Amino acid sequence: MIYDKGYIDYGETMYNRDEILDILNSFKNRVDESGGITRKIVCEEIAKEEDILKLERDPGYKLPIEFRQALKEISSHIEFFWSIYNKEKELLSLPSELAGIFCGELHFGIDLIPLFEERRRGWIDICYPDYDNPYDRVFHNKLAFQEVGNGDLLAIDLEEETYGRVVYLSHDGSDLHGYVMANSFTKFLEEYIKVGCAGGEDWQWEVFTNNHTTPIDSNSENARKWREIISDEL
Repeated sequence: MIYDKGYIDYGETMYNRDEILDILNSFKNRVDESGGITRKIVCEEIAKEEDILKLERDPGYKLPIEFRQALKEISSHIEFFWSIYNKEKELLSLPSELAGIFCGELHFGIDLIPLFEERRRGWIDICYPDYDNPYDRVFHNKLAFQEVGNGDLLAIDLEEETYGRVVYLSHDGSDLHGYVMANSFTKFLEEYIKVGCAGGEDWQWEVFTNNHTTPIDSNSENARKWREIISDEL
């Protein structure tokens, strides 16, 4: 059952749009200098309250406050992508523990929620309908906000006991299905952008979870090593 906290206006700013864009642009520039592939960062105008209310009418529940505020304070639609994959040559010399990293992506928006929610519900209808099955249950009572290249999803948990956590939804049996990437959407953005939004496939960002003992940790040993490499080599 979805737990609806409702909407409370805390009267405080949760996000610094300029700071987030500065970090993303800095990382984009480094990848450009390496000869990697990037796309122009898309950061559209912030969402209007009436647009969010319209979005909320279909599911019949309020968006989690931290995601709601991201739409209102950062962007109604944001896109960020880079890749260092190259068949001809190695663009970065990465140690074995970081060798799985080859791209990064962040994209969410008020216009994308219906699409990603349709995908999530489709997985439930076709493959994972049984709420009493532990694997299936992970797909239920979530808000999918980003689709991963392999078809997996990043989502916000709407269950009462775990409300607000960002979790990974795997459609093909990954051991990290249901893994808590962050304990809140605010924390997800804070930690994820500091590692260049590596992934979103789980095998790319899992190296930043302290051997699967924590959510994504931008201060982990591997995260510090990753930032040092990308700064030194670019």
